[in-house]
Amino acid sequence: MLRRRPYKHPYAVPPIPGGQGLWQIRQVVTDPLGYVRQRPVQGGFVFDVYAHCRDAGGRRPWLHTAESFNSAVAWTIQHDREIRALIASSTPEPDAWPL
Repeated sequence: MLRRRPYKHPYAVPPIPGGQGLWQIRQVVTDPLGYVRQRPVQGGFVFDVYAHCRDAGGRRPWLHTAESFNSAVAWTIQHDREIRALIASSTPEPDAWPL
């Protein structure tokens, strides 16, 4: 049986070591930008990017969908300024993330 290598990136932290499917994107532990969530689509997967805050409805704002894990993380880092502006104007993220 063939196994896919786990997705890894220095700025992407899963909730448990080795976990797959959801990652917090952060360059500094105390200052996360958002999350990347893997989602199945016909023929494979896509990676949705969400901000580290909550909207008026209590949900994390969706920002972008990428075709690869690394593209999703890179997009998040490249849009740091815009994401931080959104975070500053939104409700803080209530859920703690394991360090």
